[in-house]
Amino acid sequence: MDAVHEDVGAGLTGRGKQPLEPRLERFAITAVRLAESLPNTCAGRYYADQLLRAAGSAALNYAESQGGSTHRDFTNKLKLVFRELREARLAVRIIQGAGIHPGNTDLSDLLSEADELVAILAASVKKAEQRSPRRT
Repeated sequence: MDAVHEDVGAGLTGRGKQPLEPRLERFAITAVRLAESLPNTCAGRYYADQLLRAAGSAALNYAESQGGSTHRDFTNKLKLVFRELREARLAVRIIQGAGIHPGNTDLSDLLSEADELVAILAASVKKAEQRSPRRT
């Protein structure tokens, strides 16, 4: 990873300065557990699939962004992670709002984590874009 990646990536922490990759991994694991617990109905299957794809993609693409790519590739991966996190967050909100999650499952911790991750990635994308050379 080059110095620009390291500096932009250095801000990718939160909650007690935990590194972002383990947080994204935990978020994806929690999403898997929620998806597996949803009912086998049309809505349950649909939102389980959406949540699995978005949360998993966010974690995997963040890990990929840390490879030795160009700054432009790094920035594009961060943008993708940001979009996928927003999608996952909305899927959790819909699952909660529609009441298709099982029993008394409290999704507030998962939503709070999604909110924090989205905010971290929004700031990181902005910082990465500011450091990207402008195309003419």
